[in-house]
Amino acid sequence: MKSMMKSALNLRGLTLVLFAFCLSLAGCTPPPDITSKPDPKGGIGVKEAPVLASLVQSGKLPALASRLPLDPLVIKPVERPGEYGGVWHLMVDNPDLSVYKMIGGYAPLVRWRSDCLGLEPGTAKSWEYNAEGNQLTLHLRHGLKWSDGVEYTSADFAYWAKLTLEKKQLKTRPFWSLVKGQDMVVETPDKYTLVLKFAGANWYVAQHLATGYWNSDDYNMPKHYLEQFDPLVNPKYKDYSIFDKKNSFQLNPDRPTLTPWKLSKIEEGGYKITLDRNPYYYMTDTLGRQLPYIDQIIAAYTPDAQVRVLKILSGAVDAQFRLVDLRDYSLYKAGEKSGGYRVLRWKEANGSDPSLMLNWDVEDPSTRELIRDLRFRQALSLAVDRDKCNQVAWRGLGVPKQGTVSRESWHFQSAEGKKVFNTWAKSYAEFDLKHANALLDDMGMTKRDSENFRLRKDGQRLSILFDIPPAGISSAQTDIALVVTEGWRQLGMEVILKNWPSAEYTLRQKLAKYTVSLQAQAEMDLFTYPDWVFPTSDNYWHSKVGKWYKTGGKEGEAPTGIMKELLAIYAKIIDEKDIEKAHKLVQEAVKLHTEKGLFSIGTVGELPQIVIAKSNFRNVPSKPQIMGPWAPAGPATSYPETFFYSSRPEDNPTLQTAQSANQTARAAGGHRP
Repeated sequence: MKSMMKSALNLRGLTLVLFAFCLSLAGCTPPPDITSKPDPKGGIGVKEAPVLASLVQSGKLPALASRLPLDPLVIKPVERPGEYGGVWHLMVDNPDLSVYKMIGGYAPLVRWRSDCLGLEPGTAKSWEYNAEGNQLTLHLRHGLKWSDGVEYTSADFAYWAKLTLEKKQLKTRPFWSLVKGQDMVVETPDKYTLVLKFAGANWYVAQHLATGYWNSDDYNMPKHYLEQFDPLVNPKYKDYSIFDKKNSFQLNPDRPTLTPWKLSKIEEGGYKITLDRNPYYYMTDTLGRQLPYIDQIIAAYTPDAQVRVLKILSGAVDAQFRLVDLRDYSLYKAGEKSGGYRVLRWKEANGSDPSLMLNWDVEDPSTRELIRDLRFRQALSLAVDRDKCNQVAWRGLGVPKQGTVSRESWHFQSAEGKKVFNTWAKSYAEFDLKHANALLDDMGMTKRDSENFRLRKDGQRLSILFDIPPAGISSAQTDIALVVTEGWRQLGMEVILKNWPSAEYTLRQKLAKYTVSLQAQAEMDLFTYPDWVFPTSDNYWHSKVGKWYKTGGKEGEAPTGIMKELLAIYAKIIDEKDIEKAHKLVQEAVKLHTEKGLFSIGTVGELPQIVIAKSNFRNVPSKPQIMGPWAPAGPATSYPETFFYSSRPEDNPTLQTAQSANQTARAAGGHRP
């Protein structure tokens, strides 16, 4: 075990040495050119980007006043109003552009605030529920337009809602639209009003509408464009295959969007994706100047993690909000000057990365009996050396703790909420092998075999199969698995590590085929994503019970004991109008986790998320913002529409260096070539 861990760390160390060597070479060469600059004509005295103003002047685009809604969403920049222009170079690791969409794919009816403590207006300027909570009315912005200039109306949302009932295509009604087994009803009294009706109280629909880029990406359907490929409208098409391709934001440059930048072209075999500004975007700054400030985004498909590091160190990336490995933090800091960037520490808002999931529904009866015994789960938790996990995997940058959701979650911001959370985070989180061994003794597993492994009550060796992902997916998780295994073996337990291919690893979790597995644990809003605390879906530690809940009892395994208690609490939450009372119900469920849970055992959490931003790339909050978890957070909620390139000399250290060198040369009577 020690040799395996040493080898893993040596490999990581060798990689960093090579990176450092590359960095030293970069330091010996002239600093890289600034990859993007503001438009000389794009100062704060103009109301729109010069590239758009020229199109207006030539008659190819309507005037700004007719492109904006009557009541645009007004955003106050973090630092100051920005200059127009420039190209933002960033990296993505998947053709679905999910990393980009977390920046520029968020155009919901209702938005999460950047602190994730509430909601704010989006494409809808306001909304309200009726007294019973079974009807939500949303008021759209008058004159808000798709990127092709066609007005966005309530008919677009209604088109999506109707389409989800069409069985011949892939889209289905989302779970939040179903109450008491009945579909929601969508009404459009006029083109600026949406009314969503339900069979019972559904107080958290607005949160669902705001969650993630994927929900709004789903329901924001340009009816005027997509109907021409809809077989129910155009008999030319016999199925929805062409429709689905045309509806793909990341594949079809012709598809209208409501987002700040839209796809314009895909080049170099898919390795270069260009997105141009949306001339009809609905946000302005406080001076009435249309956003976004930046003209264009070029996303480089970069699946190799080491290549991503080199791109950042060489200055080829203007700003990167994900795919920046925390374990390379010191390397990035050392490269700030030569790369012309700054390193910011935002919040990942994770409860544990990773947590050790114990399969509540494991198929083997003897193993199931063990896992459902609280003493066994407590013993496993006490045998985890979290300080060592933190040092080995995360360079000491995290917080050793029990598995929880996010500390920043709005459920735990009251004095009582903070107390409940702290108790949860500390429960059985100390490293205490003596106590852990005593718990296993108390369970009757005092006998040992010839190799000093404990014997279960049935006489079989105490053995656990531990699933770990491919090292290439997460070397940090592999390192932590090795530390955990070392502690568990000191309990007299045989631990069999099994490294599965990525797809099979994920499938084993989904089908509850594992005994122990790894998963990063975090969540800001348990009303809309309850799975880490409540067994409401076939995820994580409760696959079969969650399947039962998800299918209304048709599949899976019926809940008993604590699972039944947790689902009863969640049922109360769904019907609770008072938000503070709903938060207290969440806290009640967390107390059950603290007293009877440990379904997922934490290791290290509250890790920072590294953000890279060029020195002249401004309006990026330096105060730590919440980057994750993905669902309600950012960086889209921090308004990247306001990011811009500064022409100020103090924001351009590479220019300052060159100017200083020129001045020195002139003073010496010479000149720089």
